Amino acid sequence: MKPIFLFGLLASNIIFSQNSLQLADSLYAIRAEGSSKNIAKAFNIEEAIKYYYQSYDEKNTIEATVGLLKSQFFYGKYVVLDNDKKKRIFDEAVKFARKNITKFPQSAAIRYWYLVNLGSWAEVFGIIAAAREGFADIMKSESEKIIELDSSYSDGGGYFMLGVVHLRAPYVPFVIPWPDKILAESLLEKARKTGNETLVQKVYYAKSLYKNNKKEKAIGLFTEVTTSLPSEANLVEDWEQILEAEDLLKNLK
Repeated sequence: MKPIFLFGLLASNIIFSQNSLQLADSLYAIRAEGSSKNIAKAFNIEEAIKYYYQSYDEKNTIEATVGLLKSQFFYGKYVVLDNDKKKRIFDEAVKFARKNITKFPQSAAIRYWYLVNLGSWAEVFGIIAAAREGFADIMKSESEKIIELDSSYSDGGGYFMLGVVHLRAPYVPFVIPWPDKILAESLLEKARKTGNETLVQKVYYAKSLYKNNKKEKAIGLFTEVTTSLPSEANLVEDWEQILEAEDLLKNLK
């Protein structure tokens, strides 16, 4: 019995020290398990967050930081339905990201997931709170920094974020004078051509085309999205884009 017990103990120690980060990554990879289109179940992502926190407390690495930011975004966006709880999650994620940008200023990944969470923060807190925080200028400057650090990160994520903020930010003379819808289209097209095109990139590129009066081409792209199969790696996130494209087509036709 003793050798078996010792082997079991040793095996369990190896699994546990499979380390928190590897365990968190494994749980994040199955975050869509049991989901219904763009609504996800809580268990796997909550466990992922727990182990990313554990890994961060143990080693304070870029990988643990990025994993935690990705997981907080997914949890707040696709699991939590209560708006006040969403506010707490995204507020915590934004503060955590800012702290770690100071620690790891050369990480394009941390800056990118900071912006992803900041975008969701703006959605739940509203336009006035976002304007008070200088949301548009932060998005612009951080996107430009991501491009400078690693333009290929997240399939052209820096170009994508910069294109989105040019597309969505209002032009306000002397306050926000820089938004440019033509530049938005160019940046979003560049994002599509950097790495593997994602459905969210296609949707926003189509939105930019529509705003620039290229409506037929935009409708064609929205239609492509509606007939796309969601990827296994981003099942819930892709369903969000498919459903949005369907809604947009209903309103455009």
